[in-house]
Amino acid sequence: MADQPHTTDCRHDHVAHSHELRSEEVIDAAASMASAMGDPGRLRLLELLFDGRHCVSELAEETGDSMSAISQRLKILHNARLVTRNRDGKHVYYALADDHVRNIIQQLFIHSAE
Repeated sequence: MADQPHTTDCRHDHVAHSHELRSEEVIDAAASMASAMGDPGRLRLLELLFDGRHCVSELAEETGDSMSAISQRLKILHNARLVTRNRDGKHVYYALADDHVRNIIQQLFIHSAE
């Protein structure tokens, strides 16, 4: 006799959520942030910004990438609210948006190294 698939109603095993589910807007914003961090070049920029603000030319020098490539990556990170930008004279400086982003990046690297 052939094994028949065992079917059960999984709802019986379900534990109620201990927190309120997030709105679609929050889920979409989080997905955008995760997507922006999902590119190795952009993740490298976040790592470089971990220690403080940098301008595009500094980031290009540190990575060996073109200024246009760096600018494009920073635009995506800025649109995802992961970095801020501030003009100081003729230079535009980028920095991690806040301590939440710093913690996310730190935890991502710690978890990846395990």
